[in-house]
Amino acid sequence: MSTPDMSEWWEERRRQRLEAFRNRRPVELRHKGDLHDEIADWGSRLFDHTARNLIVIGHVGTGKTWAVWEVLERAVAASYQGHIVFLTAAEWQEIVGPPVDRERLRQMREADVLVLDDLGSTRINDWTRDVLGPIVDWRWQNGQPIVITSNMKDLEPAVGPRMDSRLTDRATVVAINGEDRRAR
Repeated sequence: MSTPDMSEWWEERRRQRLEAFRNRRPVELRHKGDLHDEIADWGSRLFDHTARNLIVIGHVGTGKTWAVWEVLERAVAASYQGHIVFLTAAEWQEIVGPPVDRERLRQMREADVLVLDDLGSTRINDWTRDVLGPIVDWRWQNGQPIVITSNMKDLEPAVGPRMDSRLTDRATVVAINGEDRRAR
């Protein structure tokens, strides 16, 4: 009996991960498009663990969330093996709001890449900062990237100076300009 070829096993694993990731990607964000060069470069740095935080800012509807899904899908397609936790504003607000979901907080802390979509689109109060702060701090200390999308050019008023300092430390910050694509 012959042993299976490991390259075939890895290729099947990559294909399954990619299919699972594509199935999680929201239907309205599955279209093709051009990815900003700086965002694509950040994605390539995931493989050698030199990617720091990625902050994508811009007005409503400019393609921030699409760009993050796209860069991460491309990374998975290129065999990125890291665990990605992608949370919408409603999802991460639910996790950090009382009562705190400790298991999902642990997943946020330990993911290889954590995406917090639409930071600042909902009110961030002292409680939220107190719960998110240790996650941001732990990830910063351990060099694990957080990806933020936001309509806010300056995150400090929402997250406070300490969290802002950790989020922006050596981060790739990309501004996506343009009109609201959904308004067309």
